[in-house]
Amino acid sequence: MPSPHKFEAPVFSRAFLTKAASLSALAAATALLANCASVPDSHTIAPRSDLAATQSLPAESGAWPTQDWWKGFNDAQLDALIDEAFANSPDIQTADARLQKAVASSEQITEALKPSLSLNGSITETQQSLNMGYPAAFRDFLPKGYHPLTRATIGANYDLGLWGKAKAARKGAFAQGKAAEVESIAARQDIAVAVTRAYVELDRLYQQRDDLAAVKANSDSRLQLMQARAAHNLEPKDSVLNNADEQARLAARLSGAEAAIKLQNNLIAALVGAGPDRGLTIQRPALAPVEFASLPADASLNLLGRRPDVEAARLMVEAQGQNIKYTRADFYPDVKFSAEWGLQALDWDGLTRHDSTIGSIGPAISLPLFAEGRLRAQYRGAEADYNSAVANYNKTLVTALRQVSDAAISTKSTADQIAEAKTRVDSAQQAYDLVNLRVQRNLSSKLDLIDAQVKLTSAELDLSDLTAQAYNNRISLIAALGGGFQSH
Repeated sequence: MPSPHKFEAPVFSRAFLTKAASLSALAAATALLANCASVPDSHTIAPRSDLAATQSLPAESGAWPTQDWWKGFNDAQLDALIDEAFANSPDIQTADARLQKAVASSEQITEALKPSLSLNGSITETQQSLNMGYPAAFRDFLPKGYHPLTRATIGANYDLGLWGKAKAARKGAFAQGKAAEVESIAARQDIAVAVTRAYVELDRLYQQRDDLAAVKANSDSRLQLMQARAAHNLEPKDSVLNNADEQARLAARLSGAEAAIKLQNNLIAALVGAGPDRGLTIQRPALAPVEFASLPADASLNLLGRRPDVEAARLMVEAQGQNIKYTRADFYPDVKFSAEWGLQALDWDGLTRHDSTIGSIGPAISLPLFAEGRLRAQYRGAEADYNSAVANYNKTLVTALRQVSDAAISTKSTADQIAEAKTRVDSAQQAYDLVNLRVQRNLSSKLDLIDAQVKLTSAELDLSDLTAQAYNNRISLIAALGGGFQSH
């Protein structure tokens, strides 16, 4: 009967551990003498920090937008549509999926860099050759035929990361994960902007339809009067025909306006991730009166930390910079420490017998010999990825500054145009009131009153278009200022 054997962890001698430590130190010394000189010179470009914008973005009294900026339009239906878009929009779902993948990749890299511990076991039926150079006297002691080779081990591995490779991998993965997180935030801002713009356009289309309906009603009245006058030979027939043509044209425009409203409802339904039937339930917008926003006092100084696209681009530069460090480490020797302890025997019972333990411990050194060409190409590729990320960051920054400046200029211009348009509406209203007074006193004809009404309606239509433009300018400025995002 085999005697029970108490499993004990391996005990390594001080001399052995000293040798292992010496070998690790030798590997480090070898690395310092090995391939340091073979690392290529850097050919990277630098992110821009010299873009002048203080004059174009002067300090004003405006506030930075809040994260729920659309609530400033004071329309409950708009709030509900954006909430629905956040929950169902395919664009946001795609961004969230990219974020999940980035987080998973970051976790995989982090876990892969930690010390690993594995439990392994195997059993195989094995026959050993007797013609492997054993002395004849030993053959009688060697097992003959097939025997179960049993093995159970615990193994541990750890990459010492002497050249910062592991640290660079962790930092790069973290930066990529943060970039994906910021991109997910940017996707929500983009969908909020898209829904709000579409909603503002729907409001404009309703106002345009009402104005066209008023113009057509005036045209109908004018045509009836002219037909009556023509019946008494008081109006030439060509004038009647011209007005009939104008009436048909207005009817076509009014029909087009009705169709445009339905199409806009379909667009909004698609933006929130719903089918066209959802558009049938959208009511006429009830937006708060238009407001003209101004720039914050520190717009030119703090814009970089307020734009999610700029922050995401910066994080990708950081990630690619860490990738260069990771790739540079490949030029140096790699030292890994491994240990294994377990039991091995030619049968099941042998696992419990004395002296069935096996074990090993020590460093493993990998030297990058005869691989300089491959490593240089790999390093240049990492630099190219870094330069591409820097170029994208520079482009994003230039675009961000331009968008803020454009939005500020457009806001001021539209405000001036609205002031002039309101003056025209007031003048047209006064003219209409005077003509109406003369008609009541039989000093003017109804045709004059209809003409005055047409001019008033035309001025109101121009004002409604400019009002929609002012809403869009407000959205553009909010988006250009980052939509309430703030980096931490």
